[in-house]
Amino acid sequence: MSICSAKDWNYFTFAQQWPIAVCAEHKSCFIPDSVVGWGIHGLWPSSDTESKGPENCNGSWPFDINNVMPLVPELKKYWPNLYPDTKANSFWEHEWSKHGTCATSLPATSNELKYFGMGLKLHAKYNISRILVNQGILPSKTAGYMINETEAAVKRELGVDAVIECVYDKEKTKKQLLYEISICLTKEFELISCNKKEVSETTCPRKEPFFYPPVHDDFPQIDISVI
Repeated sequence: MSICSAKDWNYFTFAQQWPIAVCAEHKSCFIPDSVVGWGIHGLWPSSDTESKGPENCNGSWPFDINNVMPLVPELKKYWPNLYPDTKANSFWEHEWSKHGTCATSLPATSNELKYFGMGLKLHAKYNISRILVNQGILPSKTAGYMINETEAAVKRELGVDAVIECVYDKEKTKKQLLYEISICLTKEFELISCNKKEVSETTCPRKEPFFYPPVHDDFPQIDISVI
């Protein structure tokens, strides 16, 4: 067992992911009808060192679903497990064990309820759907977007540099898909620019467009309930 302290990291990475792109990487994947927008990937204590931040900080504190029951309806919609071949709570268990236990030194994230609650609050405050819509970037079956323009658009909204990632859909569309957008925050949850190296080393192509397909063919709209 190892227990990390606040000095082992100095900021948070908050990652949100696009469900369609997540499923492009996994054969066993299902997006519920209730999931129509960006989902939370994780809230990760981070550092600019080679290790990127602490992980698995307290093996004696396993995830207990009973401690987050008031949040479960929101978690299913905004922090969903899209893999039907795994246990229903396995995604939350993983994120808590690997990352959440490393954030317990802060009052705002000192237990499961506060940690996952903070993730939901950040999703509402920095909702990627709203950020992209404000800049004219909407889900589309045909439109392509350039990474340089998208990075600039996100920065206009947030005032800081974010990390934008893509994934190649080799099974269905044979295209690069918008996969994940990560923002960085201080331990007081104030926005800061992410590591310049990570920003510049995006997995999105620089010389060709990526695509941003809608989550559901019959529900092309995005989730604007928090906009």
